[in-house]
Amino acid sequence: MSDSMDVDVSIGVDLSDLERALTDAESKVMQKHREQMVRAIRNQMWIGWKYKGRDPDSTGRSRRAWKGYEQTTEGTRSIIIENEARGFYSGKGYAAYVKRRKGAKPEAEIVLENLLQSHLPDLIEELTAEIDHSLNTESPPKRVRKNKTSTYKPMSLKG
Repeated sequence: MSDSMDVDVSIGVDLSDLERALTDAESKVMQKHREQMVRAIRNQMWIGWKYKGRDPDSTGRSRRAWKGYEQTTEGTRSIIIENEARGFYSGKGYAAYVKRRKGAKPEAEIVLENLLQSHLPDLIEELTAEIDHSLNTESPPKRVRKNKTSTYKPMSLKG
């Protein structure tokens, strides 16, 4: 989390041994889980705030500001979740500071803990299964010619 009180967290899966970018199918697993995480934050975790006496136009910005993206090219593949909500009057970031009550742990830390406990295990399981599937699936036969006068011969290549 930064000084401006924005939320910026990375939830990663260490795939350092995988020396390639994720395939489309593997990337879709990451995208699906990122969407589920952001949806869970917006609809289950970042709700229930009391806005007694507040103008409805000045509320709900931090809930709408949750967004995410993936880093899928090398090393630790990550889902990055951010909230850069700005105060209605101050224009300053505040999401990392939000607490349910005085003296409580910041709500963004609770959200991160929930994501790690509730979503990360499923992400790891599904992503590693898809990677295993990709590595163990034979590629379709490729046709290779021995020379200009020979015929095509099917040959299976593994990646």
